[in-house]
Amino acid sequence: MVNNITPQNIEVKPNSIAIVDWFEGSAGQVDSWIAELGYHVACFINPTATPPDVDIAKDRLVRETKLFSYPTHNSFKNRPLITAIQWPKILNDLNINKAIIMLADQQQRLDNMALAKKNGIELINAIHPTATVMPDAVLHENTVLHARSFVGYRAELHAGAVLNSGAQVDHHNVLYECVRLDPGVVTAGNVVIEPFATLHTGAVVINQIRIGEGAVVGAGAVLIKDVAPYTMVVGNPARVIRDLPKS
Repeated sequence: MVNNITPQNIEVKPNSIAIVDWFEGSAGQVDSWIAELGYHVACFINPTATPPDVDIAKDRLVRETKLFSYPTHNSFKNRPLITAIQWPKILNDLNINKAIIMLADQQQRLDNMALAKKNGIELINAIHPTATVMPDAVLHENTVLHARSFVGYRAELHAGAVLNSGAQVDHHNVLYECVRLDPGVVTAGNVVIEPFATLHTGAVVINQIRIGEGAVVGAGAVLIKDVAPYTMVVGNPARVIRDLPKS
């Protein structure tokens, strides 16, 4: 094991899962409610070779909130934090066979999802109890739906998609791998969002729009026409302000 963590330090139950990530706004937030789905979070995973090194005192000077959790080299939110690139093998040794990948970097999220599946780790969905999923919607593995998010009739969310608080995906939308919608995003019917695209807070998308792979839609933007891959658009109506590097 790493970071002086041993199997004896980790409580494993039949319903145990690992959360792959250690950031408060993502992993910490899901950890705060996922027990309501019947899961026990046994540990967090930092899927790199280097333990987190956060200057907590410095960060507190610039962060107004006092209710914020920080990682140590081997713990987060009073649970073990395992640092390892080949983390699925450690979970196998611990008899933890389920995980949710929360990494903010979309390519890293997809890569670690593939690594988990290769090593027999089941990827679960994290769906907040207040989220609404309409009949015949399709949710692929490792989907994350935060509080009050909405997935419409026959919408399809592919692996690794994330809907933040209050995001609304209407009927017959297709969100491909690792798409992220920030709080309050609204998409009308028949919208297609290609892999790795990100829509920031409060963006609005009219019916039958396609948003290209790796595109970024700025906060509050209003989309009335398609968005090309790897471009950033802002404004009302949305306009391209720059091209983005391909991942």
